[in-house]
Amino acid sequence: MLTDRQKKIMIAIVEGYTSSNYAEPIGSSALAKHEDLNVSTATLRNEMALLEELGYLEKTHTSSGRIPTEKGYRLYVDELMNIDELEEELTDQVEQYFENSKLSTKDALEALIKSIVDNKEFNYGSVMLEKTAYNSSIKKISFVSLKNHRGIFIMVTDQGLVLHRETNIPEGLNVTSIENTVEYLDEKLHDVLLNDFKNAKGLEFINDDFFDYISNGYAVLELCLRNIRKLVEDKRKIIGQFNILNHPDFADLNLAQEYIECLKNESIYQIVEFDSGPLPVISSNNGNYISIKLGSENNLPIMKKCACITAYFESKNNTGAITIYGPLRMKYRHVISFLRCLVKNMK
Repeated sequence: MLTDRQKKIMIAIVEGYTSSNYAEPIGSSALAKHEDLNVSTATLRNEMALLEELGYLEKTHTSSGRIPTEKGYRLYVDELMNIDELEEELTDQVEQYFENSKLSTKDALEALIKSIVDNKEFNYGSVMLEKTAYNSSIKKISFVSLKNHRGIFIMVTDQGLVLHRETNIPEGLNVTSIENTVEYLDEKLHDVLLNDFKNAKGLEFINDDFFDYISNGYAVLELCLRNIRKLVEDKRKIIGQFNILNHPDFADLNLAQEYIECLKNESIYQIVEFDSGPLPVISSNNGNYISIKLGSENNLPIMKKCACITAYFESKNNTGAITIYGPLRMKYRHVISFLRCLVKNMK
């Protein structure tokens, strides 16, 4: 059980260290300047030594100051961090942005996230994952032919969501065959749940004799099903992917190369930890729509030295998640407050 003074020291060290542009350890002289810590530097050094013994702080090789350990960061975000005042301020800003923006909700959301992660004060990365509402069912599938061997596949769900995808029409496949096949699929897939369709349930009809009478029937069917699947696929996007390399925490060349490899092979998307089925119902009353993974708590190896803050959201048409990630030396109050405000507006 920490004393009040030890808690104040932890807050000062975490917030001082995360605010430092050069990842400078916090020493007793810097702590002595805090109004809440009206004690001698000798007393502060003793308290810091005790906090180090408890595993909340560690000493670097190059300085007499201390930095938080993973355990220290966890203590801060779980027990010591105060975000109420900051969240209230950010809530007004986010609400005004959504109300005044001429962008769609999705574009406004991306613009807001970009404004945070690209800010030089933060320099973080963000992963967005949007899942189609799997309890929606298919109500209408249609196809519109365009010029230059192109066409648009359109799907309407029972919840009024309209999905569309433009695609090339390969040579050898004629528009009439595609239109007849889409009309057939519209009948067969009516009221099929999107989740069942994505998992290839209810597709027994693909062996029907119907396709024997369609020119290049099975090639046309494959084209149609491929594009319809694309309509209900999860949408994902990464914002500010190289920002994290601006932090001194990623100055090590091997670490930077490992991170870039994660971007190339797209394993970075694994930091958003729900990959199958619908997202459970999320309560916004007690804040449990925010997940905070610190260091070793992350599954992705490159994130073992990072913090990943994920906000889950749900709306009428979809569910999804927004993860902001950066070094453990993250400005947690700002990021968590910002994500909580976003989720409130998404609802």
